[in-house]
Amino acid sequence: MAIEDFIQQATDEIEAQKPLNKDINGVVSELTDEEYTEKINNLAAILDDEAQNGWLKNRLEQYPSLQDCIHALLDGGQTLTDLQAARQLVKDTYPKP
Repeated sequence: MAIEDFIQQATDEIEAQKPLNKDINGVVSELTDEEYTEKINNLAAILDDEAQNGWLKNRLEQYPSLQDCIHALLDGGQTLTDLQAARQLVKDTYPKP
């Protein structure tokens, strides 16, 4: 997806939440047009980052830690082949785009 698609998606999400308010020193007021635009651009950037790097973040969360791998090998619970298979499963589940 292009950033324009994410901007449209973010715009739709923010529009659905309107009105959004801010509280400055106890004074509540609706966001300005510039603040809405900033909010949309920030959300679009988050969505774009997730699309571009989500696979990597998911892999890093799912891979066992090096310490866990060492313990599994030293304790005799798993072989190197088992660990490689587990790693490949994570890679297959979260492929590179």
